[in-house]
Amino acid sequence: MGIQEHLWDFPCVHSVKIVGLSEYPLVDVVTEVVSRHAPDFDRASIRARQSGAGKYTAVTVDVHFTHKEQVEALFQELHERPEIHLTL
Repeated sequence: MGIQEHLWDFPCVHSVKIVGLSEYPLVDVVTEVVSRHAPDFDRASIRARQSGAGKYTAVTVDVHFTHKEQVEALFQELHERPEIHLTL
């Protein structure tokens, strides 16, 4: 996975949205993964919302990124988690 670095102005804060099945503790999963890649992220920035039918949960978190490798590593780990269906 590679980002288009020219579209990013590091350092920056970017909102990352993660969607997964509501049967999983998605907020805990996202907190765990993001903490590894951005230990200083503000946990108060976490926002969660269930779909109308309650099947899916969307979690949005604001992450302070300092370089492209950090972005790529975070998105790669999120992509590899079975609990997560989509990352934006």
